[in-house]
Amino acid sequence: MFRSSSLAVLAVAIAAAAPAFANNIPLFNTGVDAAGNPLANNAAETHYTLVGGGGLRVATSANGFPIGPWLGDDSASAWVGPNTDASLDGDIATYDYRLTFSLDGLNAATASIMGRWSTDNEGLDILINGVSTGNSLNFDQPFTNWYDFSVNSGFVSGVNTIDFLVHNDGGPTGLRVEMTGTADAAVPEPASWALMLGGFGMVGGAMRSRRKAAVRFA
Repeated sequence: MFRSSSLAVLAVAIAAAAPAFANNIPLFNTGVDAAGNPLANNAAETHYTLVGGGGLRVATSANGFPIGPWLGDDSASAWVGPNTDASLDGDIATYDYRLTFSLDGLNAATASIMGRWSTDNEGLDILINGVSTGNSLNFDQPFTNWYDFSVNSGFVSGVNTIDFLVHNDGGPTGLRVEMTGTADAAVPEPASWALMLGGFGMVGGAMRSRRKAAVRFA
């Protein structure tokens, strides 16, 4: 049977050699159901929340204005905005749209998100766990177009939040997001490998003892 020191060395070697496989982060675009399909016009947004209270609803081309000047429908997302009236009018204020997701079983240090967004009016920032990522849209970047963004740091193990800050200058206001994310699978710590290998060693020792006993009494 290996000595404990040998097991520890072997565990470190296995952990270092273990391949890292990229896994999808469980994210959602705006205005979709659990399967990622766009919801119907006026449906309640099911994944994002409006920080500070108030509901969010989905707007599609079936809504009419403001869809038209806003980006048109596609098969991956839909606009969402304050659940106020048919035109999604909102107060002159900053709106914080939040999505909560988990990195359980994933290595937070390897996490990254890439996507595109559009806002009415300015997209002030994208936050990861309350920290700015430096992504923003100014008034000269209209809601008729998509704009790419990426986030490569600021993630933590377990539960995370991503916030999209949108300032409304008056009239309709909304957010549209399409994004994906990946992270490597978390690798067990060397101590965990040592415990596992120690268990294998004890099983192997027990099997050898049984074989010897069987030979002795044959």
